[in-house]
Amino acid sequence: MLPPPTLSFMLPSLHDDTRLACRIYHPASLNGTGHGRDVKAWSGNAAVVAHPYAMMGGCYDDRIVDLIGGVFLHAGYMVATFNFRGASPSGGRTSWTSKAEQADYMSVVGFLAHYVHYLDPPFQSIHEDKPSGTVKPRMLLAGYSYGAMVTLKIPALEKIMEAFTSPRIHTAAADIRLRAQHLAEQQNKILSTPASPRKSLGMRVGGADEDSPRKSHDKPRRSHSFDREEKIRKGVIELLERTKLIHHHHHHHRKHHAENENKKPTEDNVEKRMQVIDGMTTFHSAYLVISPPYGIVTNLATMTIPNPFASWPARKGHHSHKGLDDATFKDPKDEPSAASEPIGEVDDFKLIRNPTLAIFGDADAFLTLRKMRDWASKLDSTSGSTFHYLEFPGAGHFWVEGDSFYRLRDAVSEFAIGLS
Repeated sequence: MLPPPTLSFMLPSLHDDTRLACRIYHPASLNGTGHGRDVKAWSGNAAVVAHPYAMMGGCYDDRIVDLIGGVFLHAGYMVATFNFRGASPSGGRTSWTSKAEQADYMSVVGFLAHYVHYLDPPFQSIHEDKPSGTVKPRMLLAGYSYGAMVTLKIPALEKIMEAFTSPRIHTAAADIRLRAQHLAEQQNKILSTPASPRKSLGMRVGGADEDSPRKSHDKPRRSHSFDREEKIRKGVIELLERTKLIHHHHHHHRKHHAENENKKPTEDNVEKRMQVIDGMTTFHSAYLVISPPYGIVTNLATMTIPNPFASWPARKGHHSHKGLDDATFKDPKDEPSAASEPIGEVDDFKLIRNPTLAIFGDADAFLTLRKMRDWASKLDSTSGSTFHYLEFPGAGHFWVEGDSFYRLRDAVSEFAIGLS
């Protein structure tokens, strides 16, 4: 399971600058708590885990999110969790199309990629002894329930990163890049100070105290949280002042081109952008989706969540179900709203060409089992596909039946080990 986060902070969403609550967990080899034989040096691998439907109480404290994050953290990954819009303390409201949530997810991916790039602990650098371009770390994109649906719908990693290549200043993409660099540089200083690695564990910056529910006697913490966010903003401003920018001359309207041709550039027609990062870290992608609500997303509006601890098992087990037929792969084309569609515009190609595991139970009331099997088996049986799926008999959407929780944990752990 996940320990206290190394970093807690807020990020703007690429969609509309909505503030998103985020957490970063450093692997043991970075936080100074493990140097034994069982602790592998961090290779730059990272994972993002998305939570269930916010309107039904989903958030980054969900126990399946905790399970996924904990397994990959133990496997040596840096892990990021976050709250979609509408899940406090993130701002905004849950959307009906999931488009805003896709942008939320992409914002965290962009942050994590740049944070990994700039993080350079002196005692263990992922940039040391690696020929340029020959070794890439892994970026796992994962989600559970609604978070799995959003994971399936976001663009491929290469496409996501395009938004951060050379963003205009004072935009969410630019702010995300600067926050990642600022926080990474802070951690580099902390990790380079003697006997300080342990102190970095649980460090909170940029609105971190907004993580947990407030009580009346917590008011001083609100002020302290505000002060921390102000500090991170000042740090970003200072970083921007020493960042080299690209000045791009442009014209707002074609008809004004001739009259502006001989004029000197002004603030109105000069666009300032951040430069492309030289040698930016690139990643191999992988995907993990658990209980994606395939086929019956309409039930999300009336879904009731039982006590997840009511029937926790005490045994372990594992069972898998492989492809059911050899049907020809086809891309789904329709995209109604998230409240009425099975998956929507999924880039199935990204799932076929990158290691992907889909896990679901045959007692899940929030998916159409026949459609889920058909979709999964088509991707699994496509020539050259790296997509695989597991179907667990007796497991429901919340993984509380019998020993289903432990079977799920073992499956995720096996997948994590297979990626290394």
